[in-house]
Amino acid sequence: MAQSTPLQFDVPGMSCESCVSAITKAVQRVDPDAAVTADLASKRVMIGGEGEPHDFIKAIQDAGFEVKAAG
Repeated sequence: MAQSTPLQFDVPGMSCESCVSAITKAVQRVDPDAAVTADLASKRVMIGGEGEPHDFIKAIQDAGFEVKAAG
């Protein structure tokens, strides 16, 4: 089932706007209309869109980042 509520992930290696851009592009390959918001201070990414959480996680990992569901 597709996810429509915002998801939150911790991405410890996200340290700059270039990282944010890479993560956003990776997420939008899963869902081109996904809204991606990143907080560099907390290293947290929020995703609003249609897609399975594990697909977003895999996309971020494939972009070279460690990722886990925010708790």
